Amino acid sequence: MPSSHALAGLMKWLARDPWRGAFADVVEQHIGRAAGHSGVADLEELGELVGDHWATTLWGCAFEDFLTREVEGIGNVVDDYLKRRGWKETAMNKAYMAALRSSTMSLYEASDIQPGRSFLARDLLRGGEPIRVSERTATKTINPWDRLAMRIVEVRDETI
Repeated sequence: MPSSHALAGLMKWLARDPWRGAFADVVEQHIGRAAGHSGVADLEELGELVGDHWATTLWGCAFEDFLTREVEGIGNVVDDYLKRRGWKETAMNKAYMAALRSSTMSLYEASDIQPGRSFLARDLLRGGEPIRVSERTATKTINPWDRLAMRIVEVRDETI
């Protein structure tokens, strides 16, 4: 399973042109209008209002969405990063980035939770049979029938 720092290089890559502006547009699409209605100017101020954890979660949703997008005229940030800096990444990190790049956000219902190991996730939007997801941390706090908005990816024969 990828470490918590698996995407650190890719996150730094966002600060470069032409990705910086394109990512700022996606963040604006995700939280801009709601923040504007509340008089919130930026992500830091949002963190003060709702808490840093939730502001970081919102940023993470925008980030993952951005990883899946083709930006007109410049392509996809994951493809660009792996082409130019992929040699610096572990095979696991590269596989994780590639899996995120082609992932889809959905709403899942949790069941058969095995704390510290895995749970069953049933896609409430797209249907299908529940799938076993390997997850060590969240399985200690989620409860049966909780609904989770997330991306499930297959990385080297493991569903995470």
